[in-house]
Amino acid sequence: MVILNALEASVAHPTAEQVFELISEVNPSISLATVYKTLDSFVQAGILRKFIDQKGVMRFDAMLDAHSHLYCKETHEIRDYRNEAFEQILKNFISENNFENFEIDEISVVFKGYKKTETII
Repeated sequence: MVILNALEASVAHPTAEQVFELISEVNPSISLATVYKTLDSFVQAGILRKFIDQKGVMRFDAMLDAHSHLYCKETHEIRDYRNEAFEQILKNFISENNFENFEIDEISVVFKGYKKTETII
């Protein structure tokens, strides 16, 4: 449960190693192998999603409902982005178009750019 809680609390879509770092101080007996096995079990059970980021690194996401991602090209940070109007546009587009004998069951949208820095005056 500590692994799942760490993922649910994270907005950064951590790697298995990052999850291990988050929980190992409070749970020193846990091994990196246990984290990997548990994450894979959660993915197979449909509790988590895993995906490969722009650098080829495996990351995990606890949010299972439809959402997009914001990816910073500089820091490689990945954040969830939710917009009901955008999600509805995508659903409408899929239902109104023919995909030539292809059934879409998942959409992955990643907005790439750079994180804005706040200017303090």
